[in-house]
Amino acid sequence: MRMGNQFAVCKSELSLEEKGKKVTLTPRRGEEAKAIVLDGCVLTDNNMKCDALYLFSGSGKKVAALVELKGAGDIRHAFEQLAYTRKRRPEYQLLKAALEKSAPGRLLEKAFIVTNGMLPKPEIEKLENAHGIRVSAVLQSEPSNKIPDLRDWF
Repeated sequence: MRMGNQFAVCKSELSLEEKGKKVTLTPRRGEEAKAIVLDGCVLTDNNMKCDALYLFSGSGKKVAALVELKGAGDIRHAFEQLAYTRKRRPEYQLLKAALEKSAPGRLLEKAFIVTNGMLPKPEIEKLENAHGIRVSAVLQSEPSNKIPDLRDWF
């Protein structure tokens, strides 16, 4: 899967990578998932957007998980991108509605930032409040570490 012209081809259809930041989703037996590249594929305009959306169903729940892969110096902007996508992108609302209808169970909306940087918890809370979005996790992605698996947060 290629995320626009600047993104590397990924190892699987449920793994994404951008400039060394990687994330994956490993469904368990009886679970289904899709990774949808938003930036440069579904959303090709100049309006704000985040990188990707994972749609997950199984174990009696459904999850729409927005993901932004971000370098250490630009983590703050990720909160704005995630909030804008969730609140102001009709394409996201349509994909979320399709997931809602696809299977029984409650739909959870989640947001993740995958980065090689760090932010202190008080600053994360301040940014969440400023942009009106809760980020499920700020995941560390370093070449020497295991690739973060979103399934751990579902």
